[in-house]
Amino acid sequence: MSLDRREVPRATFVLPVYNAQNFIASTLRRVHDWLRDRPEPWELIVVDDASSDGTQVLIDAFAAGHPGDAIRCVRFAANRGKGFATRTGLGLARGTCVLFTDCDLAYPLENAERVMEELSAGADAVIACRVLPSSTYLISPSFFSYLYTRHLMGRAFNLICRALTVPRLLDTQAGLKGFRASVIQPLLGALIMDGFSFDVELLRALQDRDARIVEMPVTYRYDTEPSTVRFIIDSLEMARDLAHVRFRSYLGRYRAPARTAPPPGRLVVHADDFGLAPGINQAIQEGFQAGSITSASILLGGRHAAPAVAWAAAHPEFDYGVHLNLTQGRPILPADKVTSLVDREGRFLELRRFLARFATGRIRTHQVREEWRAQIETVRRAGVTVSHLDSHQHVHLLPRLFRKTALRIARHEGVPLRVMDGPVRRRVLAPDFRGLMLALATHVCARPAGLDGASAHGFGTSLMRRPTVGNVRTLLSRARPGRTYEMVVHPGVPDGALLDSGDGYVRGRELERRLIASEEFRAVVRNAGFELVPLGRAALPAAPPAGNRAQAG
Repeated sequence: MSLDRREVPRATFVLPVYNAQNFIASTLRRVHDWLRDRPEPWELIVVDDASSDGTQVLIDAFAAGHPGDAIRCVRFAANRGKGFATRTGLGLARGTCVLFTDCDLAYPLENAERVMEELSAGADAVIACRVLPSSTYLISPSFFSYLYTRHLMGRAFNLICRALTVPRLLDTQAGLKGFRASVIQPLLGALIMDGFSFDVELLRALQDRDARIVEMPVTYRYDTEPSTVRFIIDSLEMARDLAHVRFRSYLGRYRAPARTAPPPGRLVVHADDFGLAPGINQAIQEGFQAGSITSASILLGGRHAAPAVAWAAAHPEFDYGVHLNLTQGRPILPADKVTSLVDREGRFLELRRFLARFATGRIRTHQVREEWRAQIETVRRAGVTVSHLDSHQHVHLLPRLFRKTALRIARHEGVPLRVMDGPVRRRVLAPDFRGLMLALATHVCARPAGLDGASAHGFGTSLMRRPTVGNVRTLLSRARPGRTYEMVVHPGVPDGALLDSGDGYVRGRELERRLIASEEFRAVVRNAGFELVPLGRAALPAAPPAGNRAQAG
């Protein structure tokens, strides 16, 4: 059977789906029968773009009915658009060839066989073309008006496409296309159009990379006539997108990298504050087990730290660090041993009071050093392997603390120390001031320290303001190829303990939890060319010394 999941697929069939309950069962059955009868091994990827009708139930039932077949079903948490859904399927493809088509099968499946023939003959990309002389329309007489509305308007739109964006191609919007995976997958991270304009952007990117694109005649079936008003609105939006795509092409956003391509990037999804509250502990534990979190740092100082430490000791397969603390809860050492760090009640100072005391020279660095060493020892004594260090609210990046205390401890322990020099949101109207300040602190701290080696380039403060898939995509697009980055996240399920802790970041924790758990997040990371790794496996020996998580030792 060509859909046997035990076989390595030669080709992948991608089916993006949205609100298709009226026909999806028939579509899946027909596609399955066609793939099953193919001589070569295939896989089927169904991407549900957060359908709001009964589509997901029908997809699940179909998958459950074929447990031994190479079928993968992906469901988004929110509607992202056909372009995003299609790119997700293309990025997941394991076959050497991959094709996608509209889920209503407006292009009968015999067309897909011709796509495969053209790819086998040497094409990099094959696109259906409805206006070639040998193409065939199957249309009911009741839809003849279609030829004078959407069809003619579509041809006018394509003329604009050819003039501005994709010269020589006669039909950009046909919903059947096939590619060599080695050609399409490397450029997915450069594509940003999530709606119906994604076809134009994809084709422009292929042209910028000198791909061999073949237009193929097809048989096409007209079954419905969409709203002309909606089509006009879509066309206006797409015209705007055409200009954007052309401008990005002018800037070289789609061009191929140098012949000696850098290795794939690596991304550490690192959760801070493990131990602050039960809801945070729950979110981090679930994230580890689901694979959406690859590292976490343990925060001591409160009564919910002990369960976090115990869980970490019981799960040594995951990667842990110590979230060095001076601003939350109580110290490990007796209060009379760290008098410059605590208030009259023996509690750590909140951040503003700590910074004020630090700025006036009233923080004793030897007390910081002893307290931080006690925190590390507490975690290690519980049976947890410590692979890295960072700090609560990034206080270790204060220049004097970094050079005289944090860096010395990290070198003594032989573990990396976080610094924050990764991508930062820099928009003029909404810059990430905190991220910019941390990047500046990294620059001030790292260069004089003469750091040798690196493990990861930290970032993530921009996500605290906007924990969205779009923001992740923007930040990763600014990452340098081949490097390792540490995306600092703060997932959690808000609860009473979090509110009582005095921590000011509450609502965003749930949004971050949902973000990193979503299929959309994984798709953005994968298409940007990153693999997820724990921080303990993230060393980059060739990285420049300034501005990395210092590999002390």
